[in-house]
Amino acid sequence: MHDTGEKRPRVLIQTLGCKVNQYDSERLRTLLLQRGYLSARDSDEDAPDLIIVNTCSVTSESDRKGRQLIRKLIRHHPQARVMVTGCYAQRKPGEIENISGVDEVVPIEAQEQWAERLAEILGWGCKDQDALWDLGGGIDIFEEHTRAFVKIQDGCELKCTFCSIPASRGRARSRSIPEVLAECRNLIRRGYPEIVLCGVCLGHFGKGQDFDLADLLREMIELDGIRRIRISSLEPQDVTDPLLDMMAGASEPLCPHLHLPLQSGSNAVLRRMKRPYTFDFFLERIERARKLLPHFEISTDIMVGFPGETDADFEQTLQSVALCRFSKVHAFRFSVREETPAARMKGHLSPQEIEARRQALDTVALEIAQQVKQAYIGITLPVLNETAESQNGTGFTPNYLRADFRSPRPLARGDVVPVRFTSLEKGRLQGIAD
Repeated sequence: MHDTGEKRPRVLIQTLGCKVNQYDSERLRTLLLQRGYLSARDSDEDAPDLIIVNTCSVTSESDRKGRQLIRKLIRHHPQARVMVTGCYAQRKPGEIENISGVDEVVPIEAQEQWAERLAEILGWGCKDQDALWDLGGGIDIFEEHTRAFVKIQDGCELKCTFCSIPASRGRARSRSIPEVLAECRNLIRRGYPEIVLCGVCLGHFGKGQDFDLADLLREMIELDGIRRIRISSLEPQDVTDPLLDMMAGASEPLCPHLHLPLQSGSNAVLRRMKRPYTFDFFLERIERARKLLPHFEISTDIMVGFPGETDADFEQTLQSVALCRFSKVHAFRFSVREETPAARMKGHLSPQEIEARRQALDTVALEIAQQVKQAYIGITLPVLNETAESQNGTGFTPNYLRADFRSPRPLARGDVVPVRFTSLEKGRLQGIAD
């Protein structure tokens, strides 16, 4: 990179939504830092020259939060150039362009080309950079994280009637295993103890090719220096016996936790959603996982208020939470996506009724989660520390339970320490490091 002698521009990246978006944001940050930019904070003392907002559009509330964040950043930093990308920008570019102060709306597939073009326009940097899908591409730094996300797949070909993400993200496509391994090796060398595999539909990894997710995991567990491998999210139908056997056979470093979106405990609702499983299938999968994997835990997404959802349907959903014993439930209100089949269905519930059901679900889910976590009092599990140079640590267990703990010695960020849990406070395990 050459030095122009001028003040180096600062970039502020704000991300909404899933781990895939977080990965894409870090990829953009990497490209810009390699071309001479510095990272900025959202403060007057560290004013950015460029603002990137990576939006989510999983619900109408996500769209609203995106617009709200964009306007807030424009008010706080009127001098900055503002670029908006992500799923909301992909779905409704016109809505974003109509926000005064937005300079550019960039499609997801054009993010990297945009970053390279912008660097050339502003006269910064001369280092060539391979594209994301080329061998050796990827990310080697995640700001302020002990975990590094690695996107191995993008796109989705499921036909869920409520979802607009396939329209935003396009067809399912995968990186090759050598590309993923190369990026993981870089991250391990940089000192990241945990790699989180993410994608829009991870179960489609390798679709149409001669490899799958289990093949990748088999290679990853052999990487020198790997401490933890976490699967961010899977569809229930993709929790296959070979995958569970792989996880059971490599309990270290594979983390015994999965995020599996149930969406509803009612088979009637699941059919209208075009989810390709029944609740009985879902329950059988997690029961098998629990037999194979000690301390296996599961989190989930559940949608309330889907068109036509009856009181009986909703009651089945509440019962499903008790039967599955989720460690965490992300409860979502049904949100109309104009271009989806669900938007045209009959039997839409009122916002008031949907909100009442969400609150009822939250109450049940929190009670079950408390019971799940209380069962760990008296047990010792390793915790990945997220604090630096302190005897008061916090982090996650392999099965993704948040824990705070006291250590007899100062710890570094990224240390993995055994913690004996002594109590539960405000939904977080408390313990003492051995």
